[in-house]
Amino acid sequence: MISMDNIRCLVIGFLVLSGASFAPRSINAQDDIVENSVFWEVKGKDLSHPSYLFGTFHLLGAHYIDSLSQVINNFERCNIVAGEILIDSTMTMKMMVAARLNGTSLDKLLGPADYSSTEAWVKELSGYDLSTFNGMNPIAIQIFLMAMLQQKYYPMKMGDEPMDLYFQKRGMAEGKTLIGLETFDIQINALFNQFSLERQVDMLTQFVHEKDKAKDELVLMNKSYRDGNLSKLESLLAEQTYTKREAEVMLDERNHKWMQQLPDLMRQQPTFVAVGALHLAGENGLVALFRKAGYTVTPLSPR
Repeated sequence: MISMDNIRCLVIGFLVLSGASFAPRSINAQDDIVENSVFWEVKGKDLSHPSYLFGTFHLLGAHYIDSLSQVINNFERCNIVAGEILIDSTMTMKMMVAARLNGTSLDKLLGPADYSSTEAWVKELSGYDLSTFNGMNPIAIQIFLMAMLQQKYYPMKMGDEPMDLYFQKRGMAEGKTLIGLETFDIQINALFNQFSLERQVDMLTQFVHEKDKAKDELVLMNKSYRDGNLSKLESLLAEQTYTKREAEVMLDERNHKWMQQLPDLMRQQPTFVAVGALHLAGENGLVALFRKAGYTVTPLSPR
């Protein structure tokens, strides 16, 4: 049975930094280059020095970063580290509160058959009874299952941590300035609050009913990320059941808000931006938005 501490690390890493839920988006010829890297250099226009965009995979451990020499080399050249939000010791409690159901429980929201199917998969992946998490909302259970599925097929090494947290901890240790691009409340709205409980139940039950498909997609997702294939990641995640509006809240609106801050940060100091990989892709991704703003954005090899 996986320890509860490891479960908290995995689930918080994914919940707090989730950029992996997308609806279909258009891809055209001028976006082709966006599809083939998770690491980018930003320069030109009013920048006196280059900055960098790195797309993270929130459930892949920090030990993976050790193999990415070019990422580490350029990280060390930067004075600012920007992430989706700043992760601190209070994050676990904040997220548990945000994921908590009020006035009801999971066993009341799910019918007996759906509860039984979900319970069996939770038990298989984590060793815990679903009753342990009966006060958590359905989206939190779905993300928990995704985290446990990742741990089953791609387990983190002992002492590992989500790569987003790694960059922030290393940046702090090296005296870099840490920037959170959004508040905890904005992220919680994107992850939880925009969905009604009925919608959350629908998404969870569909995910459980298609668990074999979820396993296959997880393998492809990990391979595509390691290959730096944003196009494949985008096509995999576009098959999820999120509506266009839900995807706009989770991705597009956040990207545009981040663009109100990032150019100014990059003008001040070389900046290393570490956000979920799919925040870089598509016509409303950061790569395309920087290009539209007049910057030169070039794909780099992470290794």
